[in-house]
Amino acid sequence: MEHGRPMTCIALFPQQFQVLEEPPDDYDVDVRILWGPTGTSKSIVLIIKGLFLLRKGCATVFVLQTSHDGAAAAYLVRHQVRETAGQGVGSVQLVNMAGVGKRDIFGQYQWTEEGKNKLQKLWQHAQTHGRVHILADEAECDVIAEIYRALKQRHVRFTLWAAGVKLDVPADMKRHVRYLTQPLRSPPAVVREVEQADDMKRGTVPAYTRPPVSAPCDGPPVLTVGHYNGYPGDRQGHEGDRPWQCARCGELVADMLRDLRVGCQDNAPHGQGGLTFSDVFVLGIMKCDTDTPDDDIWSPAPFIRGLESRGVPTRKVAHNDTEAVRQLAEMTSGPTQRAAGRGRDEAVTVANQNTVWGLERPVVVYLETGYDEASVNADATGRLRSMSRSTAQVIWVKNVRT
Repeated sequence: MEHGRPMTCIALFPQQFQVLEEPPDDYDVDVRILWGPTGTSKSIVLIIKGLFLLRKGCATVFVLQTSHDGAAAAYLVRHQVRETAGQGVGSVQLVNMAGVGKRDIFGQYQWTEEGKNKLQKLWQHAQTHGRVHILADEAECDVIAEIYRALKQRHVRFTLWAAGVKLDVPADMKRHVRYLTQPLRSPPAVVREVEQADDMKRGTVPAYTRPPVSAPCDGPPVLTVGHYNGYPGDRQGHEGDRPWQCARCGELVADMLRDLRVGCQDNAPHGQGGLTFSDVFVLGIMKCDTDTPDDDIWSPAPFIRGLESRGVPTRKVAHNDTEAVRQLAEMTSGPTQRAAGRGRDEAVTVANQNTVWGLERPVVVYLETGYDEASVNADATGRLRSMSRSTAQVIWVKNVRT
C-alpha cells in the first residue's frame, strides 16, 4: 500500500534497470528514446522515470500525446504517475501535440499556430522553473525530434524520455536510443504469435530477445474460433464477410469466455482475483466511432448482439470519444481493484485496435479482417496491434474458407 492505494509489484530485468540507473548525457539535457517491440516495459520505465522526477522535487511532469493513436497511452502514463506519486492534479499535465505539425513537400517540419503555442508553453516552463520534464509514450518521432531541437536551440535545460514500437529516429538523436527487447507482458505462447507480424519480420519493429531466465510456463495456447466466410459447405449459421459482421461468432466467443470462467462470481477463492468482463478486449480494424451506423459493413454491431445474447455485457469505445478512451486508460485491472469493483460497470470492451494502443488486458479477442489472404495478409496488423495487448489469453476469430 502507498498513499492508501493498493500497489502492484512489477519485476524488471537488468535491461530495464540499466536504462533507469544510467546517468544523463550531461547536466543540462537528459534524453532517452526507448525503442522495442510491444510488451517490453517501455511504458513502465517511463512511469518510473516520472515518479523519480516528482520525488526529486520537480514541479510538473508533462506527458505528451504525439499521435492520434497515442491517446490511451498518454492517459495511462499520466494517471499512473499522478496516482502513484499521490500528488496534486497539476503535478502531471497532459499536452496534446497530435496533429499540430507536419512535413511539407521539402521534408521540413512545420508547426501550426497551435503547435507553436504548445511548444512555447514548454519553453516558458523551463524558463520559470529552470528545467522542463517531458514524457511521451507511443511517440511520433517527428514531433519528438522537433521538440528536442527547439529546446536545444533555446539553450534550456530539459528532460525528454520517449518510447515507441516503430520509430524512425533521426541521426542527431540516435545516441539517445536505448533498446528494450525482453518480453515482460505476454506469455511465450502470445509472444510467438506477435513475432509473426509483418513489421517484426521486416525489421521495422526490433526483434524480441529472450530474458536471462526462462518463463515458468508457456502460457495458455491461443484459442481459435472459425468464421465460415466463403465456405463451400454449411456455414453453420455464420453470416457476413468479416467476423464482426457475424452474430454467430459473437455467440461462440461468449461461450468460450464462459468456459474460461470470465465474469463468474465463483471463479477464484473468496471472490479475489478472478477474471471479470472488464479484463477482456475485443479488437480488430472495425469502426467503433460514434458516427458509424450499426448497418455499416465495418460496424461490430452484429458481433456485439451475439455476445449480449449470451449474457455478456459490452462497452463499445469509439476512437473519437476522448472521454471514454481516458476512462478506459485509467481503469485499474489489478486483482484487488477488480474484487473491490466487481459488479459495477463490468463489461467487455469492443474497440478498434488503434484505440487501445498502449493498454493491456488479460484476455484479448482478435477479430480477423476477413480479406483474401492470397492478396493481403489478414493478420498483418492484428498480430502486432491486437494480440500483443494480451497478458494471458488470446482468442483468435479466424476465417474458414476451405
